[in-house]
Order: sequence, then C-alpha cells, then structure tokens
Amino acid sequence: MKRVAVTGMGIIDTLGTNPTECFNSMVDTSYTHPSLYSYSKLERLKSQPVFTVDKSKLILPELKATVLRNLEPCNLFALHTIEQALKQSGVKHSENVGVIGSSITLGNYNATETWPAIISETGNRVRPKQLLNAAKDYMSGFISQYYGYKGLNTSIYASCATSIFSIDYAMRYVDDYDYMVCVVSDHGVSEADVSFFKQLGAIGTKSCPFDDDRDGFIMGEGAGAFILESEEKAKKRNANIIAYLHTPGFGSDTTSPTSPDPDGAGGKLSMRNALKDNDVAFVNAHGTSTPMGDEIEYNAIKEVLGNVPIVSNKSKIGHTMGACGIIEAIYTIKSLQSGQIPDNHNITKCSFDTDGMITDKNRTITGKKALNNSFGFGGKCSSQLIEIV
Repeated sequence: MKRVAVTGMGIIDTLGTNPTECFNSMVDTSYTHPSLYSYSKLERLKSQPVFTVDKSKLILPELKATVLRNLEPCNLFALHTIEQALKQSGVKHSENVGVIGSSITLGNYNATETWPAIISETGNRVRPKQLLNAAKDYMSGFISQYYGYKGLNTSIYASCATSIFSIDYAMRYVDDYDYMVCVVSDHGVSEADVSFFKQLGAIGTKSCPFDDDRDGFIMGEGAGAFILESEEKAKKRNANIIAYLHTPGFGSDTTSPTSPDPDGAGGKLSMRNALKDNDVAFVNAHGTSTPMGDEIEYNAIKEVLGNVPIVSNKSKIGHTMGACGIIEAIYTIKSLQSGQIPDNHNITKCSFDTDGMITDKNRTITGKKALNNSFGFGGKCSSQLIEIV
C-alpha cells in the first residue's frame, strides 16, 4: 500500500477543541488535575478522577433539536471533529466518499437508560432513534446520511487499538473514493464504562505513565478525525498535505485477554512491521499508566529502536479508549511540525528508564517521522509511522 495523505484533521479532548489549542495546552508546563466524576449517578464513582470534554464548546452542524437530543456524546464529538477536518482539507462535497466511524463506547451511555426499560417491559416508551444510538456502527451510518456520502460506511472494533485499525481500513479505499472520512470517538466517562474498567482493576488514582507510582489509567473522552486522500489525488488538486500515513504494522500477544505478553512480543512485532527504517524522531507510546503495561512497552521500544525519546500524551488527557490512537496521531503530527515533543507529566521517578528515554520535560527534536503505538485488550497491537511533509 502506498502512503496516504492527511489533508484535514480535527480533534476534541479535555485540553481543547482543535489541534492548535490542544497541542499548545499539551506542551504548556502547567497541569490541570482531572475533575471528579461527582455528577455520576453511582455514589461509588463520584470520587473517581476523570478527564472530560467541555461539551459547551462543541461546534456542530445545523441539526434539528430532536436529532441532537437523541445523539450520544460520541456522535457529537465526531461531528465536531469532522467539521474541522473538512474545513481544513478544502475538499469539495461529493457523494463518492467513504466513512469509517468507530467507537468502543458508543451505545453504553444510552444503553444504561434504555435497555432496563425494554427488558423489564415497564411500559416506559423508548424513542426509536435513541435506541438505535446503542448500535456500535450507528455513527458511521449517521455521518454518511447527514453529509450525503454514498460510499462504504462501517465501523471497526479493536479495543483500545481501534484507531489504527480504523485508519488502516480507511487507507485501503482512498483510490476508490474522492476521499475518506476516518473518525474515532469515545465517551468513556459513563457509569457503564468507568464501572467496567474499575471492576477489571485497570483504573487508577492519577495519570502518570511510566512513573514508578503509577496504579492504572484515568478515563478520558474525546475524538479525532482525518480526511484521507491518495497522494496522487491530493497533489492533483494542490491540496495542503499535512502529513503522510504509512501502512500500519500489527502484532498479537497470545498470553492473556487483558495483560500484554511479558516480553512485549506483540508490540515488538507491530513496531517492526510498521517501520521502514529506524529513523524516527520519537515514539508516541500507548503508555496508559498501568503497572504492567508501561514497562513492557518501554523495553519493547528500546529493543526495536534503541535509545529514542518516548512520550505518552495520556498523562494530560487520560485514556480516551478506542479514540486514543487517532487523537495521539494528531499530537504526533503537531509535535513533528513544531519540532517539539511534550514531557510526560506527573513523572517523579522512573527507575527502569536508565537511558533517559522518557521525556520528563519538553524536548526539541529534528526529523520528519515518528512512530505511534496503540495496544488493546485481547493482545491487539498496532503501530503506525507518521511523516510530515
């Protein structure tokens, strides 16, 4: 597969509502602690820190009030980022467009409200459109219908590696359509999702990837979107090419449904499959702040690439679930463009980092390529080489 051009991108997370605002906040040396999930309906969750999106700042297309009322936050985040990406890309509207719209949390927000009423047959009327929102692939269909796109529309589900799997799938169709819309959006700050990961013992008290005192990740939410075109089509219309995406590499850990292989076998394989050479300015690690995963990933990176700077954006935005890969790809692009990678916030001590690979302060970099890692439950390992123009 040829490299694919990114001509538009959009983002929203706890740090901001567009790529520039988010990146400036990421490299800012100040730090805002995540708020408490005090508005949860469950008392046991109200003291849990969470990284939330400021929903009052969403910029959305014109939609009927009834439509907006039925849309889950995931869909709203997605629309916000797509509007940004389309505007930046300058593409003309076309029906010949494909959509990959993915989420691993879509439906959970509404399901907690709608499914009990349906199952118990209490007589409570559930709005059909609200019910449809509970389908994991609802997002891609809604996007296609709203924008009038008649190309393929589907979603990918690959745990917390969903973004890179989605990007890979979208890249395969850029020759068939005028352009591809690829968006991944997750609203993990819900009773269903926070409870699920707390039961698994994955959630901690602070977000501090690679720190010796890490005890689990902090739930985040947000979305990222790309407009993808073949390099040939983008150049033909004199598009402003933001970056190139190379064919992702994949690998599988086969030792546990939740924990990575102790030797990092899947991660090493995905990185090796993604790399063209070892000329990368830095690695944007999956780095979730879990006691086991961070050190395993660190050692895998060191074995594959040697001494290379490592950053995890999750220190400031939390774990945005399936959306983490595309959100962090945008931070990777902005880092390459600015020649600066942010520090891993909340690092006090990392005893296994004997070579100083973990960025504990902002660093100046040179180079046009970086590697982005996303790993997920079930041994799903994905890595992608990103290159700026």
